Amino acid sequence: MFPPLGRLGHHRLADGRSAFRVFAPEKLALRIVFDDGRAPLVLDGDALGYWSAATEALPAGTRYRVEVDGAAWPDPASRRQPEGVHGPSEVVDIVPAASPGWRGVEIDDAVIYELHVGTFTPEGTLAAATQRLGHLAALGVNVVELMPLAAFPGERNWGYDGVQPFALHAAYGSWAELRQFIEQAHALGLAVLLDVVYNHFGPEGNYTGQFAPYTRAAATPWGAAINFDGEYAYGVREYFAENLRFWVEDVGFDGVRLDAASEIHDNSPVPIVRELSELAREIGRRQRRRVLTIAEHLRNNARVTAADGLGCDAQWNDDLNHALVAWLTGERWRHYASFGRFEDVVTALARGWVLDGTRLDRFRRHFTGSDPAATLPREHVVHVQNHDQVGNRPGGERLAALLGPERALLAAVAMFASPFVPMLFMGEEWGEATPFLFFEDFGDRRVVRGVRAGRRAENGFVPGFDPPNPHARSTFLAAKLRWPRAATPEGRFVLERYRRLIALKRAGELGPRERGAVQVDGDAATKLVRLAAPRTLTWLNLGPAEQAVAAPEGWTEVLCTVAQRTPGRLPGFAAVVWRAPG
Repeated sequence: MFPPLGRLGHHRLADGRSAFRVFAPEKLALRIVFDDGRAPLVLDGDALGYWSAATEALPAGTRYRVEVDGAAWPDPASRRQPEGVHGPSEVVDIVPAASPGWRGVEIDDAVIYELHVGTFTPEGTLAAATQRLGHLAALGVNVVELMPLAAFPGERNWGYDGVQPFALHAAYGSWAELRQFIEQAHALGLAVLLDVVYNHFGPEGNYTGQFAPYTRAAATPWGAAINFDGEYAYGVREYFAENLRFWVEDVGFDGVRLDAASEIHDNSPVPIVRELSELAREIGRRQRRRVLTIAEHLRNNARVTAADGLGCDAQWNDDLNHALVAWLTGERWRHYASFGRFEDVVTALARGWVLDGTRLDRFRRHFTGSDPAATLPREHVVHVQNHDQVGNRPGGERLAALLGPERALLAAVAMFASPFVPMLFMGEEWGEATPFLFFEDFGDRRVVRGVRAGRRAENGFVPGFDPPNPHARSTFLAAKLRWPRAATPEGRFVLERYRRLIALKRAGELGPRERGAVQVDGDAATKLVRLAAPRTLTWLNLGPAEQAVAAPEGWTEVLCTVAQRTPGRLPGFAAVVWRAPG
């Protein structure tokens, strides 16, 4: 266990004075040096390697660095980097979001909407995103998940290359604007989750190694792993636990999505992910609201959500996505290699995981997964699109561009009719077709070249294909949502059906999350899938031939993915939903 949490970086004491606290074991001397010429502040060290001192109240905007044994660096717990991640840190005062009476959203009721602030609106700012929250409320979702906001090099990035976990990326706006976003979301009934990266630091601008061994030799696919179980790991564990507490308690988020939790390497008796999930629950109890932890684990491991395991509320489940996309496209490359059978779609809808430890994962080349019977439906977050599943395709194609709007809508119906927690990726609700590819703005040319080479290598299975340059600003601009499309006839057709699907899901009528409440039957001969719930009946036609389908007497059709069809018949690659009377 980490010691009781203490504020890191600059913070205010109860009497208003400024204080600093930095973890730097084995260092000989630490000082805070200021850009405005005031005298340096000498920090005192303790036996655990923490250095701290208090001084008079420093005004917001004061810029400083932390001098370690004679060399000055940005504060590893900086709240703002006004000149970028290589420049000085800045004193800021952060006021938590004020949402009287707000109690959060239970995972049982969640319909999640994932968005990237920089591409969600033309402006790419939190202030502009706040103006679009009314659209999300009208859509019916009740949880907004923001891709990482922590400061990274340059103007643009997906956010997973952050190097200042406590600092808000300056291009997105101010802390006050983030507070306004959260408060407005809460006023509209929307919880706000933050995607946090606790498995690695980005490749440029990470100065934590100047203070302590924050990383160690173990590698993730993106670089050195975080040191959660080696020498001085207690200080590193506190750093990330304090980071979670900061975003949830000091800023006001309703929980976190833990990026690539399967790449958090930790052999401690109590894994850091469990400590983080317990901390989130503790904050929730103290503030009398629901604080969620969702893990992106991607090993289909029931221990992630088990009470005696890591204790997360839910985990991302990619198997429904992979089963549907592989079936509908015929693709078998990379992570689709283990999928492609009609039965895989049926299994994913009925059980959650296709890869359950009993069959070879041909992508990872081992037996991935565990029995999903040890989990509850609410512990699986499913999707048919997300930033990874779109952005890591060779061309960054969204489903509407890849399959056409009607087949993309068929996949969405399958997701909502399943008993699991649905998650949308921004723009899919109107059939957005713009590509969403990886983009970055690194200043280190070696890193830029490395990223370009890596993307080419990942897409080497496509002969002669050269993916768009991630460093080009045009790749970033091309990923921005085209909001006018939502008002076109095609966009309105898709949007209206998403609203109906979400309303049925929120009402507990479509894909209820009680174990066994959704009965899934598949007919390999006709390629029909039937999902029966107490108040809805959904047919998915996953084959090209028109099929006969029927609803119980007196039931009303509430949604079909095609504009016209013959009564009693369902065209190929289409879906229909009926609702019970009353």
